[in-house]
Amino acid sequence: MFRPIRILILSLLFLGCVKEINYETLTTAYSADIRGFDPAFATDIRTGKIISLVYDNLVRYDNEMNLVPALAQRWSVDTSGKEYTFIIRNNVHFHDGSQLSILDIAKSFQRILDPNTASPQTWLLDRIAGAKDFMTGKADSLKGLIISNDSTIVIKLDKPFAPFIQYLAMPAVAIINIKESKSLSQAPGGSGPWKLEQWERDGEIILSRNNKYWDNPPKTEKIRIRILSEVMTQSAEFEAGSLDILEVPKSEMKYWNQYNYNKLEIDELNIWYIGMNCSRPPFNDVRLRRAMNYAIDREKIIHTLLDNSVTIANGPLPPQLVYEVDKPRYEYNPNRAIQLLEEAGFDNDLHTELYVAGGSGMFHVLEALQSDWEKVGITVDIKRSDWNVFKTSVREGKPDLYYLDWFADYPDGENFLYPLFHSKESMTKRNRFFDPEIDAIIEKIQQLTNSVERQQLITKANRMVVDAAPWVFLWHSKTTYLTREWISGFEPTSIFNANRYMNITKNPPR
Repeated sequence: MFRPIRILILSLLFLGCVKEINYETLTTAYSADIRGFDPAFATDIRTGKIISLVYDNLVRYDNEMNLVPALAQRWSVDTSGKEYTFIIRNNVHFHDGSQLSILDIAKSFQRILDPNTASPQTWLLDRIAGAKDFMTGKADSLKGLIISNDSTIVIKLDKPFAPFIQYLAMPAVAIINIKESKSLSQAPGGSGPWKLEQWERDGEIILSRNNKYWDNPPKTEKIRIRILSEVMTQSAEFEAGSLDILEVPKSEMKYWNQYNYNKLEIDELNIWYIGMNCSRPPFNDVRLRRAMNYAIDREKIIHTLLDNSVTIANGPLPPQLVYEVDKPRYEYNPNRAIQLLEEAGFDNDLHTELYVAGGSGMFHVLEALQSDWEKVGITVDIKRSDWNVFKTSVREGKPDLYYLDWFADYPDGENFLYPLFHSKESMTKRNRFFDPEIDAIIEKIQQLTNSVERQQLITKANRMVVDAAPWVFLWHSKTTYLTREWISGFEPTSIFNANRYMNITKNPPR
């Protein structure tokens, strides 16, 4: 049965049992549950979103991706770029009523690095002076974490690292009520604008407004996040009025475009790509890697299979993070692809495999890529496996090709350069790409404070990666949200943990 018809049938079924709309509760949905409420283990986007609602950080992102004060009412960085001084607010209380102290901040950071915590997010803080000794048990405190007085904390790094202040806005570095640290997996010990009221695993999460929040509290009284794994169920519930906000599945864009619901679209900070193992034949030849890019008709795939829900990637960095946006380097040009293949010595005899995680919902797109490569003489077999097997294979460098994506942890071009293309990361975790000149530029980017020079270097590194073609650069996704007619004030954000649902109102239609 045609998918939209199935949605309509489900909608009609739901309409027969819709309850009266609750205008005090904002209702939305996730496709899967969160991992828990302990920031130290916030490694996925869903969990990170919830952590940002019930906890506070020293700093945070606003809707325009600007870094703004949070628990720290102001901060400064010394001329060396290694010493950060934070002045902490004195009117902050945790949800249990106790007042946040400077000691809670210090111990929250220590807890992330403590080997007994076993947090996978130690990389966010391990540049603090003395972190290595603390993590290995050689020291019982962090040398670079200094409490100057009741409202001032100083953080000293081993060496300058410009993204560090952005790390402090990450969910894992949220400040906890240290007295509740042993029970955080089940219930938050935070000071955020929302308090946990109920968590039914794989059922729903209900948050209530923190009326004693140190900043202006949310306008809505409650948030109800329902765990609905099926796309059609979410769609039907939205049509029935049981969801206030719907993240439109890319496969349903055409269906929803025929309706007049409030529509908001946001360009996300991400990249979908085909990684190529650059350390061995055949993909250690840059001519082959470029040919793989030229062979793909991305515009046709985007229009016919993805309903224009993505934008073409002209390199690894989303355009929002590039100082100068370049024209496409690899426009569809199968003749150029064939020419490069001939120059590289491949004459209709290249046969390879593309590794794909089994849960990927983009198999029809991958088949289109497969067909485009076949037209220029490259035979690609698609090899599917479960996520854990796939992830292990990529980390061990087994695939010649693999299909993957990358979402920004923070809105900085460095976050698309160092983790993906610096040899320390790529040669041990990803597609074994190594270019010493690109390494040097990335390292300089990490040390420079935000400046025109830094932005120019990010643009230069992006261009060099494009030229080296370690990937087939595919696209950046856009997310479309629909809201019911009684919702106002919803502003989607490019950074996953910036939207805190602070200014949403839910009012009966006039």
